Amino acid sequence: MTVSTKSGDIPFSAGYLAAALLGIGISYETAYLNAFSISKLVVGTGKDRLTSAEIMDITINWYGKHDKELAERVKIMTEDFNSIKPLIILLGGVTGIGKSTISQVLGERLGIKSIIGTDLIRELLRVTISKDLMPSLHTSSYIAYEQLDTSFMPALAESIVGFEEQARFVVVGIEAAIERAIHDNELMVIEGVHLVPGLIKSQIVKNDCVLQIQLHLEDENIHRSRLKRREGKSHNRGTSYSQYFDNIREIQQYLHDQAIKHDIPIITVDEDEKALALIMKRIWKSKVPSVVE
Repeated sequence: MTVSTKSGDIPFSAGYLAAALLGIGISYETAYLNAFSISKLVVGTGKDRLTSAEIMDITINWYGKHDKELAERVKIMTEDFNSIKPLIILLGGVTGIGKSTISQVLGERLGIKSIIGTDLIRELLRVTISKDLMPSLHTSSYIAYEQLDTSFMPALAESIVGFEEQARFVVVGIEAAIERAIHDNELMVIEGVHLVPGLIKSQIVKNDCVLQIQLHLEDENIHRSRLKRREGKSHNRGTSYSQYFDNIREIQQYLHDQAIKHDIPIITVDEDEKALALIMKRIWKSKVPSVVE
């Protein structure tokens, strides 16, 4: 069987359908199980050729009998995806927990092309603001304290004092990016350590178009392993994450506590696929109310 699309004819594949279904916020395993069931109906039509629209109609009807909320998501994905715009997803979390990877996969599943890291915003600020004026901007988040006098705040860990100082500067650029994305009716993911719960203006975070999530890696061994791999890739830059591992973990605990304090959802990323499914569910719940019979 072939499927007629805007780009030309392609062979029908349950795997291709499953990949498309990941965009509605279900797990990898569930997507394949559902696609297998739907493919039986597709083949059962007895036709040699179907349009992609006909395939999705069959998919929507199948979900309509099993889960009306997912049926609505499929309909939006295929017929009126622009209806969820603007949408700005904020994924906070410390160095080495997989934020960039998760953001990229999330972008692929939802068709989001605009993905910005807060480190890029920091780099842009560094170009315009001298080290003498804002020294904490000109170093990594977990060693920003080395640029400051932290002795006047003995109650807080040095790593937290320096990190928060840096984050307060970067948040100004983050807020500008969010407001511009809302104005331009965009789909955007912003990821990075500087998305500190409570620092971004409340009127921005509470906007229905903005969804802030704090990512958290529980397993220290997994975290060390990921940092080691990243350290190897960054060898030429002389980056030594292992040396500052305790600082990074201190900052993560601080972010975790701030997320609880400010009622920001926390999603653990020890298992990437599970984390992605939970993030997707959060996104859809924020944009599409539950279907009530």
